Amino acid sequence: MSAEELQPAKTLSRGPPATLTPRPPLLVFHINDSTDDQVLFQAACKEANVPFHWHVAESAERALSYLSSLLALSQTQSVRWPDLVVLDIVMPGGGGLKVLEHIRSTPKLSPLPVIILTGHPTAAVHEAALKLGANSFYEKPSDFQQLVQLVTCLYNIWSTARRPQL
Repeated sequence: MSAEELQPAKTLSRGPPATLTPRPPLLVFHINDSTDDQVLFQAACKEANVPFHWHVAESAERALSYLSSLLALSQTQSVRWPDLVVLDIVMPGGGGLKVLEHIRSTPKLSPLPVIILTGHPTAAVHEAALKLGANSFYEKPSDFQQLVQLVTCLYNIWSTARRPQL
């Protein structure tokens, strides 16, 4: 063997390690009358390291009130619109379909992406939600790890989606 063959291999310098780009947080408007479901959704986001920020309404009435206040405020100043609406179907104050119908019939709100996440996945409810303009429809997972996977998928899809400016 020659002296060159006995020399240690040269390593290529790659420079300093690349810094990870922080994942942009999404503002989620979670409309669900079950505090347990709200907490589970938030825990799943934490487990998945998904940067969601939340605004929560526990009834259709409160959801409609919040959306109305955003609309009124937007007449005089810039507001932070939700990036994603996660909506339950069965709850007090008219239910989720009433909220979905209001969102889709209000021009300023209609571009909001609305995801149905419900424990009542009947064919009739599914069909009604899609007819009213839901972007997608999911049955609430019975397993926490499935919920973690779902919030990861939701984040991956909606953090990169191009949405119109409201």
